[in-house]
This record gives sequence, C-alpha cells and structure tokens, in this order.
Amino acid sequence: MKTKAVVFPEAEKFEMVDLTLDEMGPGDIRVRTLVSAISPGTERWVLKGKHIGTQFPCVPGYHRIGIVEECGKDVKLFRPGDIVYGSGNRWKEKVYSMWGAHCGYSVSTPAGYTFISSTIPDTYELETMVFTIVSAVAYRGISFLEVKKGDKLLIIGAGFIGLCAAQLAGLKQASAIFMEADPERIKFAQSLGFPAFSPDEIDKKIKEIAPEGVDIIYDTAGVPSAIDKAVGFSKRWGKLLLQAQYFDKEHRAIDLDQIKIKEMTIKTTCGVSDDDFEGTITEIRKRRLKIGELITHRFKSSDCLKGYKLLLEGKPFNLGIVFSWDK
Repeated sequence: MKTKAVVFPEAEKFEMVDLTLDEMGPGDIRVRTLVSAISPGTERWVLKGKHIGTQFPCVPGYHRIGIVEECGKDVKLFRPGDIVYGSGNRWKEKVYSMWGAHCGYSVSTPAGYTFISSTIPDTYELETMVFTIVSAVAYRGISFLEVKKGDKLLIIGAGFIGLCAAQLAGLKQASAIFMEADPERIKFAQSLGFPAFSPDEIDKKIKEIAPEGVDIIYDTAGVPSAIDKAVGFSKRWGKLLLQAQYFDKEHRAIDLDQIKIKEMTIKTTCGVSDDDFEGTITEIRKRRLKIGELITHRFKSSDCLKGYKLLLEGKPFNLGIVFSWDK
C-alpha cells in the first residue's frame, strides 16, 4: 500500500513523496491520518539539519491524530474506529523517521499510540488536540517550577511553548511577562492579553510590572544574552527554567556568576511524560488551554509544502500550522 508523506531529502529541502507501507503483521495496526501539525521549534531544527540525531532523508513531525482502520489478530489495545494520537510507522524505502507524523497512512505496532476517543471529535477539537505534545512541554515546565498563586514569570520567547506556559501559569493565578525580539510575536502576544516587550523596552516595563523582581525566568529561546538580561530581573532565590534548544556549543554560555550571586535554582526539562500528556489534553478539551487562538494557518494535506515554506522562511507570521488529511 502506498501513502503520501512529507520528506526532508536534505537540510532546508522538503517534498511530498509516495512511500510503500510495510505489510501488516498480527501485532500491527493501520492508522489513517486525520490531522497533523508542525511543531514550530523542533521541526525547524530538523529541517535545518541541526537537531541531534537528524538523518536525511526523513519524514518529520510528532503531532498526529488518526483513526485505526485495521488491527492484526493479536492486537488487544485498539479496535477499528478508535481515534489515536501517535506516529509509529514502517515503510519499505530507506527513509528515516524523525517521528514521522506527516504521512497519510501508517503501519506499525500499537506502541507509541495513545487512545483518544471511540468517535471522531469535531474539527475544532482535532485541530487543537493535535498540538498536545508541544503544549505538554509547557505543562511540564510549569509543573517542574511548582508555579503558585501570585508568582510572576518572565518568559523569554513568545512562541507556541511560551504562550502555552503563560496560559497555564494563569490557571494557577500567576502572571507572565514576555521578553521577545520579534515585533510580530510581540504584537501577537499582546493581542492575547499578555504584556510583551522587546529587550530594549523591558528594563523600564519590568520595573512597572514587577518592581521587586520576578519569581521565575522561563527560557524558550536559547539565546545566552537574553537569559543573562532576564536573570538581572530575578528576585533572590528565584528559579530559572532552561527549556530551549542549546545546540550551539561555542556560543551558548550564560553568566553563571550572577545566577550564583542570586542563589537561583536552575531547572531543565526534556520531553514529556504520560501524565503531562493526559493533563495537557484535558486542559485543551476543557478549553482552559486555548490552542485555537495559537493556530495561524490551516492547509489541506495536498498543500503541506506551503506550511513548510512558511516554517523555513518565517514569513508571513506563523505559529500553529495544521494539516487536514484527505482519505
């Protein structure tokens, strides 16, 4: 059986190709994709060839919701008609899987798939729930930081994870301020009701909003100079979460001395757990975590490459990008 798939043949290149699915075994399921979505941070690093472990050619992506169409005789966990989240796959061509979400069909074992529903959710739920994993990164960060009522967070980077973190902090009656270099992201965050300022503006604004300093620095950008600037606004005994990508070994040093002087706690996270996934998808379903507001572009699967052109070029402004897949 053939399936359409997005493939990165090399760095900064993308194409839609036909792949040949492996034959089903007794322990396999076949899943037809309903929606997939671009993770605007990780997939950009993969596309640029900088993400650790990237191999070309590859099928990218880890945001995918599909419907189980067939189960092998030994499969007990799922049945045809189940709606599942995951991207397990096998194909005959020598194409690597960088999680492999962006394909029309897949064949694999049930491992890596999570049950969502026994009936197909409506379009809005599919489009918002498909971003569960990237949103769960923010959920994990807020959990690790033990954010509490009254805390003030300075979030570096008003991207998808940062905006989710700000919302989740708000659910705990904490408040977030953004430091962001991109004027369009500043405008977007402000349109959602969050204080957001450029590094040049932040000195004055932070004194107005948090005159005693902030309790938490939440880094999603990975820019050492931005981290150093933000740490200057922290209270003594504040917390610093490093949750960006830090691939540039020669230029990623941060000023540990000022962190030491303030006796800050440094935390890191990598990936998400099953509990993070369940907690996040619950917040999305309850519409307490408002993912719909973060979706800027929607494409049919036949136009997937338009989404990757947006991702690579960064223009026009884009954040959440969703693909709906035809049967």
